[in-house]
Order: sequence, then C-alpha cells, then structure tokens
Amino acid sequence: MKHLLLTGSILLFLSTLSLAQTDTTKFNLTSKRGFYYFPEKGDWSLSINANPFLEYFGNMIGNKTVTNNYSNGYYSYNVVNDAPKFAFTAQNPGTIYFKFYTRDDRAWRVKLLFGYSSSKDKDGSGEETPKNVYLTQNALAIGLSVGQEFYRPIKSRIRGYYGYEAGISSMPYSGYLHNSNNTYVTGNVEYVDETMPELEFKEEGGQTLGFNGAGLIGVEWFFAPKISLGGEFGLGFNYSKQKERKYTTDANKIIVDSGGNSFTFEPYASGDLIVHIYF
Repeated sequence: MKHLLLTGSILLFLSTLSLAQTDTTKFNLTSKRGFYYFPEKGDWSLSINANPFLEYFGNMIGNKTVTNNYSNGYYSYNVVNDAPKFAFTAQNPGTIYFKFYTRDDRAWRVKLLFGYSSSKDKDGSGEETPKNVYLTQNALAIGLSVGQEFYRPIKSRIRGYYGYEAGISSMPYSGYLHNSNNTYVTGNVEYVDETMPELEFKEEGGQTLGFNGAGLIGVEWFFAPKISLGGEFGLGFNYSKQKERKYTTDANKIIVDSGGNSFTFEPYASGDLIVHIYF
C-alpha cells in the first residue's frame, strides 16, 4: 500500500509540474535554420528502442580497439564496437511505436510488440549414413496496445505528456523440458529420432494471454527538429491467463503444466529510452 501511495504521489507531482509549465511560446521553438522542433497536427511518427544506438556510440567513445589473438593454433577475435543490433526474438521481443497527431498537442498511438524464434538442433547418429535426429523449437511473442497522449511544454526543447493505453498480448512458454532438467526451451518443441522412434515426443502449449490497461506519464527531449528521445512510467492493471501445456508421445499424453491466471495492479517502467522520429 505504501508503494502505491508513493507512486501516486510521484505521478501527481509530475503531472502538476507538466501542467503548470504552459507557456505557449515554447511551442514556437525553431532551429537556427528555421525548422520547427515539435510535431504538428497531421504528423505521424515511428519510434524504436534507442538503447542499441546508445550502446554503440558509448563503445565508440570509450574503446574503439579491435584485437585478435593467436593461441594454441587458434585465432580469437574481440570486437568491442559492433553495429547496433535489434533483437526481435521470442525470448527478447522488440517494440515499435506508431503515432498520429490529431492536434498539435494530442496524438493517438499504437504499440506493437513482436518476436519470433525458430531453431533446429541436429544430433549426430554415429553412422556413415546420417539419420534424422533433431530437436525443433518454435515460439511467437506478440502484443498490441492502443492509447492516446496529451502533451505539455516543460522547458525549451523538453516537453511532458500523459495519457492512457489498453492492450492484449500472447507470450510463449519458457521453462525446462518435461523429460530433461538440463534443456531450457521456449515455445513448442518436437523431438524426432529416426533411429529410435519410440523416443520421439512433442511438448506444446503453455502460452500466456494478457490483457492490460494503464495510465502513463512521460517526457521527451528534442535534440533535433522532430527527432526526440523519451521515456515513460505507468500505473495500471494486468490480467493474464496461462494455457495448459502437454507432453505427447506415441504411448501417452501428459499435462505437464495446468496453467493458471493472475491479476495485478502495479506501476511499470520500460527501462528503455525510445527514439521518436516524426514525419
């Protein structure tokens, strides 16, 4: 209860701060070349996680060394500053934001979460004529949220916003195989063994369906005309329901996880900086 009261106090303070700073002249900020910094009615945006870019430039400034070593007949490479990488896997899904401005200070937003993974791990058969012995995994993480944002200037090229969103999601099962405490899997699994078909099995299901609604508050800093970095904090509810997971062989079918459901009301923060590009 104390945590909820503290969270509510912080949100109230930030909302009051953003609403109090309503000097409309700050909406007229332009660059030296005359480009307007803030998005306007009719503009739309594409937004992605900025963390890979920040990590890349941080490595560039901190250490640009690329080394290679020769030891025991092998070369080893240490590449310090790789290019930015964006993982949209089931284990680490990515999020893309789309916004459309119905007014200079108001926008609808759509948040799409997506990640897909598929793998096939082959085992050796010990024979000159290879046999099919492999384990496959397929997993999909997907989510969709829709909401609205309302903007207020704070200072210079910094502005705040508040709003709300509601969404649905489906996240894949993650855990150890029913017949192995050493094999961690994600999503649906199938094991095929042409040499010993009696060992073949499937393990499927267990995905979690989620429904959520939240109020949110955030801030954006425009470091270039119509390009900004931002982050947000929210408070809302989440209902989730996990489906049952089954382990199937030719001999029998076992329910390895009966699933369940939960309801939470709590604060959240993405932990990511988002780069917004407006058109």
